[in-house]
Amino acid sequence: MKRPIAALLGLLPFSFAIAQYRCVENGKTLFTDKPCTTLESAAPPRGSSPKIIGDPANSAYSSAYGDWRGQIQYQASFKGQPVSEAHAVVQTTISIDPQGKILGSSPENGCRMKGIASPSLAANVLQLDVTLSGCNFSRLNRRLTGTLALFPKDKRTQFWVYAHPVDFLNPGWSYDLKGTLRR
Repeated sequence: MKRPIAALLGLLPFSFAIAQYRCVENGKTLFTDKPCTTLESAAPPRGSSPKIIGDPANSAYSSAYGDWRGQIQYQASFKGQPVSEAHAVVQTTISIDPQGKILGSSPENGCRMKGIASPSLAANVLQLDVTLSGCNFSRLNRRLTGTLALFPKDKRTQFWVYAHPVDFLNPGWSYDLKGTLRR
């Protein structure tokens, strides 16, 4: 007798019962068991009786995926010496979707970022593989690898990508970008 009842219960839509987060994506309200990943979702609902399920302020830092903003330092060095034309500290926006696609930009120095993020052995760290294009300092237009480490208690991430290429035609160059990002 227990099997037919269990089979019938399995057919019922129970997904609404475990929803903990109220997210807004593209103007639509969704109830989900995963933290919201968009900035739009972090805003509290409006109306005469808003119902907030979960804690949107803290859930924003439960995953390294999503949108990040902050000052990033762009640098290039030649034979260990900083190249002043490449140095910039600029507002940068980076978006990492749950499937791993990375898009970013820093309009002040013209750089656009595209790449892929993948999980690492550490739970709060993503491995990054990005390519810069459109940078005012053209030598920055290249592929870089690094990490995005999430620090939920501090409500921040540490972003760092670098390239130390073996360039037989132009030896001695290295590149790195680093900074602290927040939601």
